[in-house]
Amino acid sequence: MIDKQNLKILAKKCLSIMPESNLKDDEIELHVMAGVNELKRQGIDSEGKIDDDLIKDAIIMFVKANFGMLDTKDKEQAQKSFETHCYNLSLSQEYLLKENQSD
Repeated sequence: MIDKQNLKILAKKCLSIMPESNLKDDEIELHVMAGVNELKRQGIDSEGKIDDDLIKDAIIMFVKANFGMLDTKDKEQAQKSFETHCYNLSLSQEYLLKENQSD
């Protein structure tokens, strides 16, 4: 089960948004879930490993790469970091969705 609330709080901290502010909550939740789904699309068990720090970090990098009006260079760095996370996670059987694991 994905705890969207905790991921949203973490994303807000990483984006330097005050926890009490809720103006961008919908956009943040959208990007959090898109990050989870993008990891799944790439064969990574983002839901089953949602409490893993590597998965959380990948999701946060996805949010940073896609959120609002951040500096383009920062967004590009976050996107590269997300892509690196995806590649590295895909190398470990531990993080792959069951149907993507080779026996």
